[in-house]
Amino acid sequence: MEVATAHLMVAVGTDSHAVLDQARELLAERHGITHATLQVEPDDHHGCEDVSW
Repeated sequence: MEVATAHLMVAVGTDSHAVLDQARELLAERHGITHATLQVEPDDHHGCEDVSW
């Protein structure tokens, strides 16, 4: 099974539900990935870039 994990950064005020739906649709249609863990974050959020692995 192909899977994906990603952070999706969006502008503050963006409809994050719509972005999530579109990302899932794109992954399924273009890449055949039907299982994904996607985290939508506003672009003013800080912390995730601190991962050091």
